[in-house]
Amino acid sequence: MKVIFQLAESKRTQIIVSVVLAALSSILLIVPYALIYYIVQYYLQEGEGAVAEPVAGIVEWALFAILLHYVLRVSAFVFSHIAAFDLLYHIRSRLAGHLGKLPMGYWNRKNSGAVRKVIQEDVEAIENFIAHHVPDFVSGLVLPAVTLVFLYVVDWRLALAATVPLPLGLGLVYVSMGGFGLVGKRSEIMERYHTALEEMHSRTVEYVQGMPVIKVFNLTVDSFNRLRDSVALYGMLVTRWSKIMTPFWAGFTSIVLGGGVFILPVAVFLLQQGEVDIPTIILFLLLGTGCLVGLVSFVTMASKVMMIAEGAKRIQDMLQEEPLAEPDTSARPSGYDIEVDDVSFRYSSGAAPVLRDIDFDVPEGKFVALVGPSGAGKTTLVHLLARMWDVSDGEIRIGGKSLAELGSRGVNDAVGMVFQDVQMLTATVRENICMGRQDVSQEALEKVARAAACHDFIEALPRGYDTVIGEGGEVHLSGGEKQRIALARVILKNPPIVLLDEATSYADAENESRMQQAFSSLMQGRTVIVIAHRLSTIMYADEIIVMDKGRIVQRGTHDQLVCDEHEVYFRMWNARRKAHDWRFQETEKEMRGV
Repeated sequence: MKVIFQLAESKRTQIIVSVVLAALSSILLIVPYALIYYIVQYYLQEGEGAVAEPVAGIVEWALFAILLHYVLRVSAFVFSHIAAFDLLYHIRSRLAGHLGKLPMGYWNRKNSGAVRKVIQEDVEAIENFIAHHVPDFVSGLVLPAVTLVFLYVVDWRLALAATVPLPLGLGLVYVSMGGFGLVGKRSEIMERYHTALEEMHSRTVEYVQGMPVIKVFNLTVDSFNRLRDSVALYGMLVTRWSKIMTPFWAGFTSIVLGGGVFILPVAVFLLQQGEVDIPTIILFLLLGTGCLVGLVSFVTMASKVMMIAEGAKRIQDMLQEEPLAEPDTSARPSGYDIEVDDVSFRYSSGAAPVLRDIDFDVPEGKFVALVGPSGAGKTTLVHLLARMWDVSDGEIRIGGKSLAELGSRGVNDAVGMVFQDVQMLTATVRENICMGRQDVSQEALEKVARAAACHDFIEALPRGYDTVIGEGGEVHLSGGEKQRIALARVILKNPPIVLLDEATSYADAENESRMQQAFSSLMQGRTVIVIAHRLSTIMYADEIIVMDKGRIVQRGTHDQLVCDEHEVYFRMWNARRKAHDWRFQETEKEMRGV
């Protein structure tokens, strides 16, 4: 509960008003029973001498209490709904604003299913609880308490008998919530439940989004098995939890709703002694058992609160993710040379470093290539240059200013990047290239599209530049088409520094040639760092940096590096040459009909 109300701090006043109104409406619910009991006792005591006037007044008060009860109850729900809807907007706005400040590296380690679950389901669960359950939660607590107080005023002995189920039932609830360690720590079970739910969301998104690839490569069974396993794990946890809770819940409801079993023997005994009358016994059988019905709904909602609280904790954890430190005023670089000064990097404190002692300079306007085997750390290094994370040790500078001094906005202004996995917004092609810029003319747009070798395929789309693409769009683009649109973004942005991460990985031979021409045009007068596995594309780089296992192992031009037969670059070049020769020989055999 504490975590939930910490998130709801901004709406405290509205929630308190709702709680007070719900409590008052619950108290008023007892008034008609008390007045009816008073009327019956009045007639029994007065007998034939009873008059109707006071009774009529009491009935009017009873009707007024019932009417006021419903007015207050409706008002409580009005305030709770207003608070809930405002809170829904407030939390999602906070999350959206905070997520926008987090480093891009956060998104590399957080799957979309987990983020989507927090923003959608966990936030909506809190909204639903505040809107619908807070008034009922309060009523379920106040009504039994007020009723028992009234019953103790009427007859403390019968009230004591009516109270007996309370400690027994609450004892079972305490045990079911992990008391005495009999069913394990409930918080741990709830955490496993939410983790399994996140995993199921992620696998579902992966399965649906990856269906074309799954079908083409006949991976249906394997991919479906991962989805099925995540669903099975979630189902197993729910089933296990149900099996644990069912006996306790059945015992609790039986004891609480069977309060008459405890009241009746005491009532019969007192009746025989002439110490109570029939109306009093009827009152206790009605209220003594009925008042605890509200307690059942209270405990039911308390169980839901545990699940909601775990979701609220995940919201809080997301809000507590540290954004990159930003300067009050972004420094201005003196140029656009890059200095990487003895940089090491680890993804979290205590983890093994993925980059060690990286040290090199890129003069302004030069073209540097990063190569190396898979897992060498090339992409991580490029991400650090774009300030997706801050370095663990050392410093990266642009124009003599550290990335921290430039701030994320300063780095983003200076750097353009084509990612390995390109993301498209669900928007028009125009909007995907312009990325919020409103000052781009159609002529300028087509110019950058031609430079990126994507104008022709865009024109072939149903509505040209106004065709909606992306996950929810009317057209789904290939990987190569997405990369060319990403290249058009960079050309339009016209940054002084360009980072290309596997930029031609999806391009066929013809389009790669056209993209290389676009790169040549783009690189004129700019500082460029390129990752490439196709060594032929970076043979004429001003410098090639060879990485392996998170370190720089070689540096030099292509002609210098290819001469050392015992080093990584020569082995990569030799493997590429053998692959090319093998393809050529196979093609020659086919032409000869061998």
